[in-house]
Amino acid sequence: MFRIYLRDQNQQVSEKTNTGDPKAAITAFEALVNRTDMDGHKVMAVITKNGGPVAHHKFNARQDDQAFFWRGRIDQLPIYAEAGRPAELDGGKRRNVYLDDESWGLAKRLGNGNASDGIRMALKRTVE
Repeated sequence: MFRIYLRDQNQQVSEKTNTGDPKAAITAFEALVNRTDMDGHKVMAVITKNGGPVAHHKFNARQDDQAFFWRGRIDQLPIYAEAGRPAELDGGKRRNVYLDDESWGLAKRLGNGNASDGIRMALKRTVE
């Protein structure tokens, strides 16, 4: 299930859409992101899938902030990627990491929406 909505600086939610259809979710998120009347304000357009975050568009973010500015690049949403850890991974166990927003966004992009996959890919690239 996808949830798409606006959230203001006081955590108030408005303009909610709930759908199980990925295409409808993308369309609803894009409609919010493309609104220019909120540019510069502390408001976010949010899209979640099954309760987990997919993307946040901050209307006061810079256009070069890839983690929080989605206008003009909706086609890069990791909406079809399976999030979360794999069911089985040899030697795998839950670990916590401390990352800044930019690094987390990059890890998610590398892993097609799965930050763990992105971190594993980046680590493998450094030793190859």
